[in-house]
Amino acid sequence: MAGMPPEAAPAGAPRRRKLGTRRRRLRRTVALLAVLAALFAAVGWLVYHFSRPPVRRPGEDLPDITTKLSQGVSENAPEPLWTDVTRDAGLAGFRTFAGPRSSQLPEDMGAGAAWGDYDNDGDEDLFLVSAGGNLDQGAAGWPPSLLFENLGDGTFRRDDRFPDTRISGMAAAWGDYDNDGWLDLVVTGYRALLLFHNDGGRLSPAPALPAPDGYWAGAAWGDFDNDRDLDLYVCGYVAYRAGDGGSPRASQQYGAAVPFTLNPASFEPQPNLLLENRGDGRFEEVALLHGVSNPGGRSLGALWHDFDADGRLDLYVANDISDNALFLQRDDGFEDVSLRALVADYRGAMGLAAGDWNRDGDDDLFITHWIAQENALYDSRLNDSPPADGGPRRLVFSDLSAPLGLGQIALPMVGWGTELADFDADGWLDLVVSNGSTFEDDGQPKKLVPQLPFLFWNRHGERFENLAPGNPALAVPHVGRGLALADYDQDGDLDLLLVHLDAGVQLLRNDMATGHQVQVRLRNRGPRADSGEGFGDGSTVIAQVGDATLRRTVGGASYLSQSSRTLHFGLGAAQRIDRLEVHWLGGETESYGPLAAGGLWQIREGDPEPRLLAGEPARTRHSVTAFWEAHRAAMDAMKREGDLERAIVLFRRALALDPSHEDARYYLANCLAATGEPAAALDELDRLRRQNPQSQRAQLRWAVLRAVHATSEADLAAAEAAAERALEINREETGSLLLLGELALIRGDDARAEQRLALACRTNPRAAGGFFLRAFIAHRAGRDDESRDLLLAVRQARGKDWKPAGAVSEGEVKSRMHDEDSPLSASWQAWNGEADPATAFTGVERRLAALQSFSASPP
Repeated sequence: MAGMPPEAAPAGAPRRRKLGTRRRRLRRTVALLAVLAALFAAVGWLVYHFSRPPVRRPGEDLPDITTKLSQGVSENAPEPLWTDVTRDAGLAGFRTFAGPRSSQLPEDMGAGAAWGDYDNDGDEDLFLVSAGGNLDQGAAGWPPSLLFENLGDGTFRRDDRFPDTRISGMAAAWGDYDNDGWLDLVVTGYRALLLFHNDGGRLSPAPALPAPDGYWAGAAWGDFDNDRDLDLYVCGYVAYRAGDGGSPRASQQYGAAVPFTLNPASFEPQPNLLLENRGDGRFEEVALLHGVSNPGGRSLGALWHDFDADGRLDLYVANDISDNALFLQRDDGFEDVSLRALVADYRGAMGLAAGDWNRDGDDDLFITHWIAQENALYDSRLNDSPPADGGPRRLVFSDLSAPLGLGQIALPMVGWGTELADFDADGWLDLVVSNGSTFEDDGQPKKLVPQLPFLFWNRHGERFENLAPGNPALAVPHVGRGLALADYDQDGDLDLLLVHLDAGVQLLRNDMATGHQVQVRLRNRGPRADSGEGFGDGSTVIAQVGDATLRRTVGGASYLSQSSRTLHFGLGAAQRIDRLEVHWLGGETESYGPLAAGGLWQIREGDPEPRLLAGEPARTRHSVTAFWEAHRAAMDAMKREGDLERAIVLFRRALALDPSHEDARYYLANCLAATGEPAAALDELDRLRRQNPQSQRAQLRWAVLRAVHATSEADLAAAEAAAERALEINREETGSLLLLGELALIRGDDARAEQRLALACRTNPRAAGGFFLRAFIAHRAGRDDESRDLLLAVRQARGKDWKPAGAVSEGEVKSRMHDEDSPLSASWQAWNGEADPATAFTGVERRLAALQSFSASPP
């Protein structure tokens, strides 16, 4: 092969071709592009790694100011101080879902929670909805939905009286549909629409609602026809067909293959229900009649809210993969203005919240969406350009989520429950969002991908900043769904309950407050004179705090959840609300104020003054002077004028200025009792007993009223315990002994009654009631001579100027209005001096017979 040219090759050897110049350039270009792609990927990973919000575990230090600034959080942003109290509160045992999943739609939509004071004891109780479990395995193994009573000490106790309810549940909402003053409950789910009636704090199934079998999601109570009873709107989701979880069919969602049974587009939408309350415990379905059935929408939530401020409730419906709907109420019914108002949101919508985030005097709308769709903050333009002719204002919205920092941050998330609330009490509404994916985890296909929630701080109407990564409890991802707010521990701020589909619930105590706060509870009139008070549903309260105008409305939506009806106002540095306007739904507008910071105020429709339920507002020289003016005027009205109604108003005004004043509260209770309001009187006395446990008069007066109005053995036992406590405080005061003697007589223990009454008579020779009842005991035992002697002692105890009942002058009655009465006092006060035991005790025998009809045998 020597001497061969270099390019020559032996016979039979494969020929090698020399690369052309063009091909060599192409190869170099491809190699260079590969290197650049690898470099860009590395840089991209580094940017993502060092810019993403870090997940912090319990025990880690909170970020310093440099880290906060690097995360886009302002230097003056408050620390997200939230404490996970789930276990301490007694809620850690609840489970939302019993797996494993079978990849069916009802298993993944999650469930909600509802806050409401179902036992009327003044604190927020909690209902938790179970999302059920694997549809193919049946309900027997699903966790039940549970009712928890708030014990008032930061803990909850399961109410085992609530019926065992195992459903593929979704929403819950409290509402007093029968106007008896007790919150009833509706619960929805896949093939479930349940109503529970509240009978004095005990819930039991009510007659079935007029609804076909369906897949029911969000439920919202609202008095849409302004007739003073609550109607109910129920969202129908899709016409789902169960039992297809093993189907091999798949559909595409943003490039990912998902089972056919998890895509809501695989199923036809289900119309919604409007259940009109007929006022007699029955409902009539009228959604189609009023044009709000929304048959083309796969509805998940609905919000009753007066968006155009005309005094009538409007309706916004959140739909999944179909346009949302806004129905404004007109004189002739509802009008669909979704397109004209620019809120026919075409994205997959779940959570809803309404509130005036920028304090411009109208209420805005926030909506959570599915992945890659951004959440929306629709800013109302209602007040931007009022019509020159004074006609109705045009309602239109614009989406400001992107410039406010709420848009792009939500792209990788699937948003669910949400609320607008002022968490740090600076006077601006903040925003919280529960997130959780609907995609299955690649590594664990029977589980869903968890995500972090959002906690957005409102930077004084300029933008929203996410503080959640700075708190350990909020920096752990979950498959979030429901969300609801309430001041469960009654410390003045709103706490947060999150419902997780992959676990149970998470209760976070709010410790963020930096400003002063005021809370307001509304009680509206019912439809009839004999109705109980309502809970202010749909009414709007507007507070003027310096130059700021703060709006709050009773009612909300979140996602499948219900927050507290108590309205919360953060005041910042201000120490009072200067003026408060209540726009009663279906009623008038009433004004109050000023209201001092730090209090929980109750406002009854028609009352001239609010009532302070809790808190001790700071007192100024002006408030001290105003207190004594109101208190003296109240005493004059009570004692000199005999105008007890006016005295009640004045005493309440005085107590609003100084809630710790014992005389004002004691005399208010007596006025309430004398005007036929024993329950209100007992509430005032009970507060006085808690305020000063050594108040003998509060203990005794409470015992007397509880005994006088007893309807059960438990009432008598409670009265006796309070009377015993009053006797312990002051052994020299005979009123306690007399009441204890009467209670023993009512309970059939004559020997014990005689012992107590005799001691009262020895201690106080003018205890006419004691002598009279001892005379009755002697007569009943057949000792008539002794009975006559004791009746004579009654005359002597009353003095020589005593006149039989009926001869007392009007002035003497007024001056003795608040004297101690008792269960049997009317019988001996009406005694006409008859000395014959055979006829002297007719009144006491009748009264005893009535009281002993429910009294147990003596202990």
